[in-house]
Amino acid sequence: MDILRNSIIILAVLVSVVSVASSTPIDSTWDLLEAVEYSDGERFLDLMSESIRIQIESSYRQLKELAADDPDIAGTLLRELGMNLTTWDLEWMTTGDFVTRMLDGVYIPSHENVISEEASMNGRNAEVVFTWNSGYSLSIQLTWEDSSWKVTGSPILDQLF
Repeated sequence: MDILRNSIIILAVLVSVVSVASSTPIDSTWDLLEAVEYSDGERFLDLMSESIRIQIESSYRQLKELAADDPDIAGTLLRELGMNLTTWDLEWMTTGDFVTRMLDGVYIPSHENVISEEASMNGRNAEVVFTWNSGYSLSIQLTWEDSSWKVTGSPILDQLF
């Protein structure tokens, strides 16, 4: 029984190491493109570095507080952001739900039309550039954090937050 248990533990460790080792900055960028294209707010947040995620959550919390304190100003802000939301919607949404709604307004070409991907790495940091067949390109900055590559910067983030 000990041999079986030890074998299972060794197998689990090997699977963990292989799955971590196969995660590259390019893999994480593909995941980000899919999260944006399919408006998956939870997945988008999972791909963010801790500092970016905290900023997003803090911004959303402040917006919810503004909606509670002054619904008129919050409603105006939502309209200026081009979001089809009411202050009442904010009360019931999670941060992931809110990001999902924000991603609905972001356009990037389909990830299926990417023709090249380049990654440059410097220690625990990386930059990935994807180029589409239309000539459009997108640069994503990442850092190695919590055993995976996490987004620290991108024009997509600048556009949203």
